[in-house]
Amino acid sequence: MTLRNILLAGTALGAATLLAGPALAASNTQAELDALKAQIEALQRKIDDVEIQQGNRIKTLEERRAEVEVSLKNGRPVFTSASGAYTFGISGRAHIDVGGYHQNNSDETQMIAATGNTGLRGNANFRRARLSFNGTLAKDWQYNIEFNLGDSGTESNARIYEIALTYKAIDGYNFIVGATKPRMTLDDSTSSNDITFIERATAVNLATTPAAGEARMSVGGTYNNDNFFGAAFYTSGVAEAGAGLTDYDSSNVVGRLAYATSPKEGLNFHIGASGSHSFNLPGDAIRFRDRPELRVDAQRMIDVNFANNVDTVSVYGPELAVNYGPFRAQGEYYRYDVNRLVGNDINLNAWYLQASWVITGEPYKYDIKKGAYSGVKPNNPFSTVTGGYGAWEVAARYSQADLNDTGNNIFGGEQRIITLGLNWYVNNNMRFMLNYLDVDVEDRTAALRDFGHQAVALRTQVAF
Repeated sequence: MTLRNILLAGTALGAATLLAGPALAASNTQAELDALKAQIEALQRKIDDVEIQQGNRIKTLEERRAEVEVSLKNGRPVFTSASGAYTFGISGRAHIDVGGYHQNNSDETQMIAATGNTGLRGNANFRRARLSFNGTLAKDWQYNIEFNLGDSGTESNARIYEIALTYKAIDGYNFIVGATKPRMTLDDSTSSNDITFIERATAVNLATTPAAGEARMSVGGTYNNDNFFGAAFYTSGVAEAGAGLTDYDSSNVVGRLAYATSPKEGLNFHIGASGSHSFNLPGDAIRFRDRPELRVDAQRMIDVNFANNVDTVSVYGPELAVNYGPFRAQGEYYRYDVNRLVGNDINLNAWYLQASWVITGEPYKYDIKKGAYSGVKPNNPFSTVTGGYGAWEVAARYSQADLNDTGNNIFGGEQRIITLGLNWYVNNNMRFMLNYLDVDVEDRTAALRDFGHQAVALRTQVAF
């Protein structure tokens, strides 16, 4: 081999070596990059898997949380399903009354002789202590299960106030069945949490005696649009009251109509009428009586009892009201016709007028769904922190009930009551009511005994 060939071969070998080095290095780098890329992709897949798993867990937790929503508006707990089709709520009220009476010796003597009771005595008692479980089923059904745990001291034990089921799927209509209070009279259609005075007027209590009132076994319904309210019910006896008595349940029809000119705001006039007709009365009997618009003492001042001689009883009368801003006035008149089996028919009557003014300026609210008024809501609830003072209301009422039909020797008594009231709405849950009553009763019993008294009472009300 010549020197020339040797040099050429060496040069070629060196060039080959120089060219092969980068190619080999590039090959190793690409492999490393591919391996790293594979590792990154594997890690990304693991991250994606973790995110999916965590997302599913969060979604599951959110779905579980959304299955039930809990609210506590005005202290009332309500549980609502995710769809809103089912709700369950708890509500309650406690009305605690304390009061006293003033009666001179002559009036006390006449009252005892007329009623056969003892003198009036001051007392304190739970007028109402109710607990209610209520809500909706499948959106279209509404239920209420309510018990009254206290009522005028020792007058009654714990009892059913309402167990009712309402179908409300048709706009404006409510179909109701159960033990409930039929919608009759303006004052009785107003919640006991919202009435202006400690007790409703005697005229209203007498009107609901034959066919309406609390816990009546009822079937019926209500209808309303923007201005009109109507109600019709068939009722029988009071829940549980007739246990074991085959002839206890009466048969009654109850109806009410009302029209409001401007229920939502401004000057509003309410005009309506209520009525009931009772037949198939247990023992052919009916009794009209009432306490003197205060139940601290359970005695009745007026009382007429028709025993074993009643065919039918009809109650009917008009109701009128007007409200504008913080002012409201209302009145009702009722006639009670007793059709006797033997003897002449008896006609009795009662009425009342009342007016009230929220001096702190809160407007009265009218609820066309009830054809009645709802409660006063203070604009500035009482608070020592914010300086709120609640809402203050003054009110006056005159009521008269005449249970005498002297031509037929009926002397149940004629009662007149003047009531003055001062109400303090602390907040949406609490209210204090102070009432002064001047009561006068004339011509009670055939001896025509007259008597009267004065009373002062305070109610402490808590509701949620």
